[in-house]
Amino acid sequence: METVLILENENILRTLYKEELEDEGYHVLLARSDKEALEFLRKRCPDLLILEYQTEPTNSYTTLLYVASEVKNIPVIIYTSYPRGFIDYVWCGEVEYLSKSSNLDNLKDKVREMLDYKSYIDKFYSRIERFKQKHSFL
Repeated sequence: METVLILENENILRTLYKEELEDEGYHVLLARSDKEALEFLRKRCPDLLILEYQTEPTNSYTTLLYVASEVKNIPVIIYTSYPRGFIDYVWCGEVEYLSKSSNLDNLKDKVREMLDYKSYIDKFYSRIERFKQKHSFL
């Protein structure tokens, strides 16, 4: 079962996203702050991170930096009401941007798309590693 970590500061939205994604068959972890998200990321690496790019009470930039520098292979969906231009300068990793909506179909579609892509990339790199081991000259 694929694991999705959701960083969202509003309790009602965290709960809604959790219920919707669990109905799709995902295991969902919830964090309400960067501190909680970082604790999850250090203990257990989820398959996908969804975050609201928030500025209060802490800035999600900390979580993005950690993923980009330490984890690197977790795709990120920034699901926010901030305009895209505000977000672009803070991130240079595997990321998708979605504007928040009362209809969660776009979010669920993007989650599936990102997890399918991650699975493909993981298999690709696994094959490369096996090839390197088999052909030690590389």
